[in-house]
Amino acid sequence: MRAVLTADLPEPDLPSGLVVRPVRPADVAAIGELMCAAYAGTLDDEPAAEHHEEAGRTLGGVHGPVLWAAGLVAVDGPVLAGACLVTEWRGHPLLAHLLVRPSRRGTGLGTALLSRSANRLRAGGAVDWTLAVTRGNPAERLYARCGFVEDPTLRSG
Repeated sequence: MRAVLTADLPEPDLPSGLVVRPVRPADVAAIGELMCAAYAGTLDDEPAAEHHEEAGRTLGGVHGPVLWAAGLVAVDGPVLAGACLVTEWRGHPLLAHLLVRPSRRGTGLGTALLSRSANRLRAGGAVDWTLAVTRGNPAERLYARCGFVEDPTLRSG
């Protein structure tokens, strides 16, 4: 999917008690734990070790250079409630992972993180960004609301 970054997205208020800050390399273990929680029971459920490895791969640049200025985490004290991880892939920003802890789903946290990341990308000169999503993932509706549309040129193979 691809979204054009032509105008600032409205940034909804964060759910009560959360603070957003930039993602940091030191967040890798907490992001691995968040992946375990966010993907549990979904189409993307994997063993915990795989999620922790994926967090390391993503923040280590395996999916392209990390765009630290656009990556955000929402914290609730010492716990990550959500994260938006952005890398560069084929010359464009890639939404590598948008993660929301199950207890925070339906609160607007995903929209808040996505819109803030999009606005940071746009402020940095990006004109669009892409993502890959598993068909049937409920997040497809969120992505569509935030301007993402299917782009057949992004399909592999």
